[in-house]
This record gives sequence, structure tokens and C-alpha cells, in this order.
Amino acid sequence: MHYDGAYSGSELEWRRLGASDKIDNLQALLALQKVNSVLEVGCGTGAVLAEAARRRIGTQHVGIDMADPWKHVDDRAADLDLRHYDGGRLPFDDSSFDLVYASHVVEHVPDPRGFLQELARVSGKYLYVEVPCEVNMRTGHDSIQRSLQIGHINGYTPDYFMVLLQTAGLKVFEMRVFDHSFAVHSFGRPQWKGKLLQLVRRSMLKFAPRLAPKLFCYHCGALIDCS
Repeated sequence: MHYDGAYSGSELEWRRLGASDKIDNLQALLALQKVNSVLEVGCGTGAVLAEAARRRIGTQHVGIDMADPWKHVDDRAADLDLRHYDGGRLPFDDSSFDLVYASHVVEHVPDPRGFLQELARVSGKYLYVEVPCEVNMRTGHDSIQRSLQIGHINGYTPDYFMVLLQTAGLKVFEMRVFDHSFAVHSFGRPQWKGKLLQLVRRSMLKFAPRLAPKLFCYHCGALIDCS
């Protein structure tokens, strides 16, 4: 199973940086909407859920994952309600949570539409879904194989992601394309390179928003109304 077992210190730091980005993106779309109960499906180490709790997005935080979270839990998530589940029907009643989210999970799922419908079932208000948009003009055989090695069996562009959501019967409130933070861009490389990369990518996204995802891999997030 991908992402099973313990992580190195570098891997944990990478996931913490990514967690901050993912919650930034979620907050950008959720804005000032009030939520109490929060469920993360595919919580991994619990780093993203811990960041949501730290920023006071909700007051009750539950995370579930097919890989037992307690085998690789982030120390900041140790007090959260993290559970292992079988990857099938979510073990919750309809409309159990104000906010349900799955960040960088759909690309791993054999039945993405069924998975999305199951997420929507247990949400009483909002659903947030984010995927990496890895399919662009620079995507080749080698990059596809690297994605497969980490379990990405589905590939998306922003347009195809929207089609997926629509054909799953979901009501999309807003969808947005996001770039990485400077911390992520500079991870493992000199800061000047990270700053240059961020400048190029964000300039493309600002001035040529339709072209940018055809050249670079961005993250695409969607807020769905489940009320």
C-alpha cells in the first residue's frame, strides 16, 4: 500500500509544508463560512487535520485513512480522532459533518465518482476536494510512471476535474487553481531558485490563467455545496 509505514524526518517535514498549503487553499474557498464538525478522508499522518485544528477550522476533528494513521502519525495530530477504515463505505451516517474534505486523494481512487458521492453523503454542509493537475503539455511517459509509482492512477486538468465533479452529481460552489507556497518551492533547493520558480509560475497563473495549467502542475480545489 502506498504511504504505509513510518516516514523519515524529511518526509514528515515535506508533508507539514504541504499541509499548510492545503489548508491555505481550503480557507481561500471556505472564507468565513462557519463549521463545527470536520472530517478528513485520507488523513495520512494527520498533518493537514492538525493544521485545520490549529487554525480553528471547526471544533471537532476526525480523520480516517486506509493506511493506519497511528503507524506514521504526525506528533501535532496525536490528540486528534484518527481512525483506520477499509476504504469502502464511510463509517458515518448521512450528513454527519459540517465539512468533509479530501485533499490529494481522488487521484488514488479506482472509482472517483463513487468516492465523491460517498464524501457528499456524509457532509451536511460543505465538501472540499483538491487534486494535483498533473496532465499538461509537458507530461510524458516518464512523468506518468513516476506518478503511478506513488499511486496516482487518475490524472487531471482543471477542466477534467470540473467534469468529474459535475458527472458525480455535485454542486460546485467555486473552483480555483492554486500554486505552491514559497516554502514548498524552496524545499530541497536554494531559496533563490524557489523564489524564481514561484515568480514564473504565479505570473503565468495571473496573466495567462488558461495557459498556465497547460505548462505547470498546479493544485485545483473545489468547494461543493452539500446542504
